Amino acid sequence: MVIWSSLKDDLNAPTLQSVHAVLLLDGQYVLQLRDDKPSIAARGQWTLFGGMIGKSETPLESIKREIFEELSIQPEVFQYLWFIEYIAELEKEKIRSWFFSADVKSVWRDHKLTEGQDIGIFSYEQTKSLKMPLVMRQTIDRFEKEIILK
Repeated sequence: MVIWSSLKDDLNAPTLQSVHAVLLLDGQYVLQLRDDKPSIAARGQWTLFGGMIGKSETPLESIKREIFEELSIQPEVFQYLWFIEYIAELEKEKIRSWFFSADVKSVWRDHKLTEGQDIGIFSYEQTKSLKMPLVMRQTIDRFEKEIILK
């Protein structure tokens, strides 16, 4: 069990924090082709859906909001996976990214892309040839090894 309040009070936590979701549809990965704008992270690349955590939000609240804002759907359950810290390319500073997973099959018929250029649904093997940020590729690889193949 994750206790969000104690994690949010972590004095060593980076100021920048984001959330991302490994979305699954019939065992395949649902990814977003990011807009090709210089002002955004991972521009023109395939990524997991997600975004920055709001000031008063927990990571779980944030991922629910982000998925609704970007796809107009509300998956029934988000499973917390892990968080990692790395240097964000765009901001050039440390960021903590929280990762969740959700099966979107029951709500997929209602989806509508409201952010990004496109949606793609890929097998794990297909994701290997996509242009994507290293952290997203590592997350999909880790998810495949620790969750899918476990």
